[in-house]
Amino acid sequence: MTNLIIELYKYQAESERKRIIERQQQGIALAKQQGKYHGRKPQYTQDDPRLQHAFKLYQAGMSDVDVARNTGIKRTTFIRYRKKFNVKPVFSANKICF
Repeated sequence: MTNLIIELYKYQAESERKRIIERQQQGIALAKQQGKYHGRKPQYTQDDPRLQHAFKLYQAGMSDVDVARNTGIKRTTFIRYRKKFNVKPVFSANKICF
């Protein structure tokens, strides 16, 4: 009998959670239509001096890890922005890549 009551409570909790998520999604969709929902602001803009410095270091031949250590920008954040702004490394003729 106790298991039946517990299962009933679990079912009610699951149903309520699904309803909450559905209402939340409807609210977000409505806010987007009205232009009120913008999400999180980007951490860096393309003309941010720290990001530009990081791009220059990367193009000078530094690795993602070294750029992160020197600039204070997290490695994954730097990689994401590097891909977003399509920054490619510049390889010199003296550098041998395997």
